Amino acid sequence: MVKILFFILVLFQVGHAALIPSTDGLDAIYGIDERRFVDKKSSPKINELSKSIALIISKDVVEKKILFTQINAKLLSDIDGINLCRNEKFANHHTVNSCTGFLIGEDLLVSAGHCFTNASDCDSKLIAFNVQTINESKSGYTVLNQNIYECSEIVSSAFDADGTQDYAVIRLKKKVIGVKPLKLRRAGTITIDDQVFMIGHPMGLPLMVTSSAQINDISNPHFFKATIDSFEGNSGSPVFNNHTFEVEGILVRGEEDFLQDQARQCYLYQVYDPGTKESPTIKGEGVSRIRDILPFVVRNTLNDK
Repeated sequence: MVKILFFILVLFQVGHAALIPSTDGLDAIYGIDERRFVDKKSSPKINELSKSIALIISKDVVEKKILFTQINAKLLSDIDGINLCRNEKFANHHTVNSCTGFLIGEDLLVSAGHCFTNASDCDSKLIAFNVQTINESKSGYTVLNQNIYECSEIVSSAFDADGTQDYAVIRLKKKVIGVKPLKLRRAGTITIDDQVFMIGHPMGLPLMVTSSAQINDISNPHFFKATIDSFEGNSGSPVFNNHTFEVEGILVRGEEDFLQDQARQCYLYQVYDPGTKESPTIKGEGVSRIRDILPFVVRNTLNDK
């Protein structure tokens, strides 16, 4: 927890406005690090789903040009104070203080509740779709203006201090053209035998997919836990059912993030034992169940596509 607060404070020092309030952590690797960038090598299905997923950033870190928007960011290995070991995965890619969101209607986006708690959050943030490694530049990311959207209003937001509910539904100022809303689970519930994967922007990195996570706790009616590799910035990421490709929930919290390498005096990603179905780990990332937002889907008469 202390390290997460430290990470956010460091981002302040390099010129990024605060975007994510501290929660119980959102950072862990379970077993083998299965995070990989979404790119032309990804499956057609992953590329299709990724079109509906956005990077949520503060307006303070962008410069709007005639045709594109520059998102200013620093390399993960260059963030003063974090001192991530330079041989760690993704250390040479750009990081920005962020959340993730995903499209559920032509102009409706879902994210974590702690990313949109009030009207100020709506006014101060931008939503950027299709931010991939191909968009990286020397100073961050270059995104076409047509892929940048603004928040018009918060339709509904819930963020309980005890983590019971954590979701936000926001309306964009314009419709997202040419992008299909993601399919949501409308009936039934996830089981302990299901597997899930996630697409999002861990630590504000380019779009990334994490696969093959086990479900290890379904006891709470508002959230479940899974051994999915996630980091700060994944807040608001859609968690998909491996079989149906429907969104099961919204990634909102998790375990500690980094572990110090005493010999080299730098930080490594924290790694946890993923456990097995027969002997599941008690560790896991918290995922808000998608059914908590279904009333707003119905109320806004979204197409079930």
